[in-house]
Amino acid sequence: MKANSSCWFVLMLAALIFLVELAVTRPANAQVPLYTVTDLGTFGGARSAAFSINNSGQVAGFAETTDGRSQAFVYTDRTLLNLGTLGGSDSYAYRISDSGVVIGRANNAGGKNRAFVSLLNNSLFDISSLDSKLGGSFSAALGVNGSGQVVGYFHTANEHMASRNRVFLYGDHRVTDLGTFGGADGIVTAINDSGQMVGSYGTEPEADYAARMAFLYSGGRVINLGTLGGKVTIAADLNNAGQVVGYSQTTRGESHAFIYSAGALTDLGVLPGGTQSFAYGINRSAQVVGASDSAAASTLHAFLYSAGVMKDLNSLVPANSGWVLTEARAINNSGQIVGNGIKDGQQRAFLLSRAVN
Repeated sequence: MKANSSCWFVLMLAALIFLVELAVTRPANAQVPLYTVTDLGTFGGARSAAFSINNSGQVAGFAETTDGRSQAFVYTDRTLLNLGTLGGSDSYAYRISDSGVVIGRANNAGGKNRAFVSLLNNSLFDISSLDSKLGGSFSAALGVNGSGQVVGYFHTANEHMASRNRVFLYGDHRVTDLGTFGGADGIVTAINDSGQMVGSYGTEPEADYAARMAFLYSGGRVINLGTLGGKVTIAADLNNAGQVVGYSQTTRGESHAFIYSAGALTDLGVLPGGTQSFAYGINRSAQVVGASDSAAASTLHAFLYSAGVMKDLNSLVPANSGWVLTEARAINNSGQIVGNGIKDGQQRAFLLSRAVN
């Protein structure tokens, strides 16, 4: 059986969101709240998700409409702005830069997913319009830096119709095909202001349970980040110091969050009693956010890793908030955190801000 060519994407952007269970117990170690929780809302539908926050507190993600369509949004000045689509039904915003450049993917009128770039209050620009290579079955933009450089990937198909992924760089209204960084199949997930990139590549893209190697591309070199003993390592984000976070399989096959810094890959562990964790975002202070299971809960809980300690974010918000925070996706340099959780039985995007005591 051939592997689904978008399995990595499900792991990276959706798997944790759609596996959330509704019957959850709150951790017993609740304490004085450090954060307030803001529900970012929807466009009339039931569900929303947040993936990115910039240093001005603007958030990017998607929210459902009353008829169940997913629409890319930017949350700014306490307002949820609908970015629209490329003529199709759905769109998803994955990152927002400090200058307000938003990137993601959207359906066109033919139902194909296309990588887009946009500025606030402007229409989406289809990056594939600049290069026919991106006009195949699928493309998505996943990273943007302060200079407006955008990175993403696009599907190609070989003679057996099995999709493979190649990386593109968009900047100055031009598209550059960056290839696969040494593998048979390549993905880039983030780019910092120095142009360093992180991602992963596979050597067996058509095989079930194929190995994936995480890398840092810096100074023209592809640096293998190593593993925690297993076959799959995924890099999710990096800061301007070149510190990388993601998750890697252990020898037991369980995924653990990691940070790569000064040439070393460090296992961040799990919440007490847990077996798996995933890191998704990092700020300039090397604070890391993600998700982990634990002995205290029946589903994944959002975490903050800071000063060598992993904390359940559910223990840092008011006990009567009505939320179960299931994953934290990004953290800015002020310490604001965005992610996804369960509120009133629905999956909703949240923003955490430091409480004023």
